[in-house]
Amino acid sequence: MTQIHFPKFTSSDQELDITYNYRCEVYRHHVKETPDGYVITEFLPDVPWSGKYNTISCAASHHFRDGRWLHETYLLEEYAKFWCTAGNPRLYSFPIANSVAVLADVTGDDSTAEALYPQLREIHAAWDDHKVDGGMYRQRCDRDGMEYSISGDGIRPTINAYMTADKFALARIADKIGNADEARAYRTEAEALSRQINETLWNEEIGMFGVVSDDGIRQNVREQIGYVPWIYGIPTTGKDSCFRYLLDPDCFLAKYGLRTADVSHPEYNKPFDHECLWNGPVWPFATSQTLTAVIAYLHTEKQPKITADDFMRLLLQYAYSHRDTDGSPCLDENMDPDTGIWLAREIMRSWNRPGKDPTRGQHYNHSSFIDLVMTGICGICPAEGNHLVIHPLGTSLDTFSVSDVHYHGHTLAIVWSKASGLSVTVDGSRVYCCDADGEIRLEIDL
Repeated sequence: MTQIHFPKFTSSDQELDITYNYRCEVYRHHVKETPDGYVITEFLPDVPWSGKYNTISCAASHHFRDGRWLHETYLLEEYAKFWCTAGNPRLYSFPIANSVAVLADVTGDDSTAEALYPQLREIHAAWDDHKVDGGMYRQRCDRDGMEYSISGDGIRPTINAYMTADKFALARIADKIGNADEARAYRTEAEALSRQINETLWNEEIGMFGVVSDDGIRQNVREQIGYVPWIYGIPTTGKDSCFRYLLDPDCFLAKYGLRTADVSHPEYNKPFDHECLWNGPVWPFATSQTLTAVIAYLHTEKQPKITADDFMRLLLQYAYSHRDTDGSPCLDENMDPDTGIWLAREIMRSWNRPGKDPTRGQHYNHSSFIDLVMTGICGICPAEGNHLVIHPLGTSLDTFSVSDVHYHGHTLAIVWSKASGLSVTVDGSRVYCCDADGEIRLEIDL
């Protein structure tokens, strides 16, 4: 197993710490050296629907978000090159250009993005085969990695948000390499697609972004995919009341996590002869996307409809769900919202069918967690340039600290205590502080 290193995180919540360390270990197990450089896998055993070296593009954006905090950044640089030269980045929806950009937001190094710009342009252009009249993108729900979604196939918030994010990322890279015309063109396309998402995919009846099916009908079902546009800053003002559904037991909130679909919908948990259903079960993939959206929302909204404490309750619920029936750290495919059992595993055990290995999802690398701790709890807001904002959302914890964070060529340490407030140390010498009683936010010029 390749030796890799993440920042060291501890807190006053022991179960949170166990999950953080477990997720670091899970990530280590999925780092794979190949003739085409290092890759990150989703499943530990080989699965027949994977591509080269058992790679799958479905969860690759999560791999980049967690992996950008690695000290060994070359691993992700090689992974990016793999997708651009040897892998199949379009097997599933995957915002590849944005993923390369979010890596650079932490490393401060755009050289990989600049070197891969021609391939990133080509991959993005190939997605034109998914465009429909009007210029938006259509996707099958299973190619979003979301089989048997209630909303089904059509113009989905997922792929359209991903394509918007990639257009903005390509504009950014084009600017870096001095191609102002292409930067302007990509930015214009991104802004146009953002407007279409807000106009076409916003469903006033359910108060969320949703799917427009192939027959042009808005699907009236609340699903977690409706939060994906917030990850990329797409929604216009006045659309954020939907965040209250995350706290509603009659919608998304369940005992063991966030349901992928509204429990009140008549097709919630409709049975199908398949182990992977996205019509109700908890999926860490969806949970981590939604919490990433909550972080982006709380970091930018001046009068949010939910609070940092709400975020922490949801994050801790997610952290505590990383357990097996005996209480040991565990991560599998999907979970029963009401019982906490790992569903796909138990369904396949009950079937006992050839080709359906119930252990395939053990230590499943199909979501993010490390990034939620770094950007959410600790409040590091990765961005271009050397102006760093620290806006922690984890201040409901009595204490937390993170050390050995590599950011833009500097080493950061962050310490929070309800008693003494927040302190940030840069390169072991410069220290910035704010009191626990004031606004818990620091702005630092590195």
